[in-house]
Amino acid sequence: MNETKIACACHNVTYAAVRQAVQNGATTADAVMAATGAGTACGKCREFLAFLARDYAEEAAEKKDT
Repeated sequence: MNETKIACACHNVTYAAVRQAVQNGATTADAVMAATGAGTACGKCREFLAFLARDYAEEAAEKKDT
């Protein structure tokens, strides 16, 4: 995944920032929003943030299990 892509255009939050938030314990969209500010303006990216948070959390769990 291209980590420089923008996940939230309103707050210019990148995929990398979302990944970092998840690595710091933000495993839900609400937690990612609180940690990054993403999704707190127009809200169009909230569903995507939920997907991204879930994906990154699953990826981290898989790495932990190996």
